[in-house]
Amino acid sequence: MMSQKIITTHHSADRAQLAFYVETLLADARADFDAESRSMTCSQTIAVYTKDNLEQFKDFWGGARSDGSTNAQSVLKALEKHPTPWRCSPAPADLAFAEFERRFPNFSEPIGDMRRAAALASLGAGRPLTLSPMLLDGPPGIGKSRFASELASLLGVPMRSFSMAVSSAAFSLGGLNPQYASGGPGLLVRSVADLGVPDPVIVVDEIDKAQRNGNSDPTSPLLELFEMGTAARFIDEGLMMPLNLSGIRWVCTCNDAEQIDDPLRSRLVHYQIPAPTPEQMRVLASTTYRDVIASGDLSSHFDPDLPEHVRDELVELVPRDLARVIRTALGAAAIDRRSTLRLSDLPSTRKAGRPRIGFC
Repeated sequence: MMSQKIITTHHSADRAQLAFYVETLLADARADFDAESRSMTCSQTIAVYTKDNLEQFKDFWGGARSDGSTNAQSVLKALEKHPTPWRCSPAPADLAFAEFERRFPNFSEPIGDMRRAAALASLGAGRPLTLSPMLLDGPPGIGKSRFASELASLLGVPMRSFSMAVSSAAFSLGGLNPQYASGGPGLLVRSVADLGVPDPVIVVDEIDKAQRNGNSDPTSPLLELFEMGTAARFIDEGLMMPLNLSGIRWVCTCNDAEQIDDPLRSRLVHYQIPAPTPEQMRVLASTTYRDVIASGDLSSHFDPDLPEHVRDELVELVPRDLARVIRTALGAAAIDRRSTLRLSDLPSTRKAGRPRIGFC
């Protein structure tokens, strides 16, 4: 009995040491990716606005008396806090794209295109990464929104997301004449003014669900914004001052691209994102488990890797639900003071109403 206890103690110590070692390797790898990506500086800048225009429109809206003009003035003040021109972000290193594809294996096609664009940018010192507006088309829950969020992290820029499912008018995105009481700049220009960067990731979620009617189409400003030439002199109806928004990285998501009008769809690079294969889901489950452990500072309490039999059970889920289910399972293990997950830790509701996502 004593020898068994000693062996168990040694195994626990070895496991804790291994967990520490693995976490250290992962942290070093992420630091290397970041260091290599950020070691390159981008010399290119974008004059999102001109000083002359800013002064002219400050005077113009300063003399107006309406709620709309007040909204326009607040955006001008936000722009003024970020002196023009604005520096573009550098293109990530190729190693970072390889890691990104490992985390999103079913997004290999758009990642491959971005990787090639980054390689092209790297041929000239200080060139930024230029990306065409993209459309991620696929079933719900396969990770499109998370992909967009982590893409912004990869590029080292902020992200803003707009849902077309709840937008019914063009002025939501493109502004409304300040002469109206509820007028002023739209969500896009307000976001860019607050962020102060020329090349954020802007996500247009569920673009296929835009609520169009005879007089209003919330997607109409995008026809200009998705073309680099017209985006470089975009005029928000609620500000009236031309802005260069050509540096924005656009990511649109949809479940049915056929619902998008042809003129808009033709401006997007259309990627059909498949549901992950069972093997890809196993990779995603393991990656998500390590992410949850690392983000919660839990490496000293749980095994560094997900047990294979638990990982295989998670294949049934959609990627969107992985983190939630894993956190619930970790909570169950924590109650029992265990470091290893069991099948019984998984929530019994994980499969309720959730059919498999396209594979057998």
